[in-house]
Amino acid sequence: MTASRIRKIRREKEMSGTNVAELIGISAQYYYDIEKGKRNLSAENATKLADIFGVSTDYLLGKIENPLPLSPEKNFVDSLNLDDEFLLDKYSLTLDGETLSKEEAKLAIAFLRTALKEKKGVE
Repeated sequence: MTASRIRKIRREKEMSGTNVAELIGISAQYYYDIEKGKRNLSAENATKLADIFGVSTDYLLGKIENPLPLSPEKNFVDSLNLDDEFLLDKYSLTLDGETLSKEEAKLAIAFLRTALKEKKGVE
């Protein structure tokens, strides 16, 4: 499972095995042996491959099906709703090391919203 997944990801990323091997710091033959399942993947090399391919080690090793590394922080950020008064009451927005007041945070959010609308209008 791991070997075929590594080969699949490498091909999707349109990278050569030789290039990946160089990035990891192993020989091309050693890398291709990993892809063929002839050699075991060390934890160190699994971590390097996950970084190179932009996936989690769990995905690389076949433990999960989602290739993106999901962290609790990412899940939290993805679910943020900047309109939510509860969010502004519960969390503080910091800019350049200074905590913004609730009113300043609302202004910053309004600015971001306007900038995004303008960007979408330009595209």
